[in-house]
Amino acid sequence: MQVYTFSTKNRLVALLVTLVVLGAGAALLFLGLALLAGLAVVGGVLGAGVLAYRAIRGPTHASLRSSSSVSGLDPALEVYPEARAIDAPAAEPNDDRRRLGPE
Repeated sequence: MQVYTFSTKNRLVALLVTLVVLGAGAALLFLGLALLAGLAVVGGVLGAGVLAYRAIRGPTHASLRSSSSVSGLDPALEVYPEARAIDAPAAEPNDDRRRLGPE
């Protein structure tokens, strides 16, 4: 398998190559940030458009077309669980020496 290396005896060339590599990384970073900022702007414009459309169109009367205001459920028939009493404490606490360790 071949191994590729980059070596130069000229410090100016090595410095220039280093700056080019760092510059390319910075350019890619700024490009990514610019794309994210653009996505945020597009989302804001779309959101403002939806708000403007809803303001012009007015409120909708029913969000679900098949829903009705009467569900047919009787709140008086609702079942609630019984309240559980807290168990009474044991007659003696667990003072077993094996659990307490050496004194």
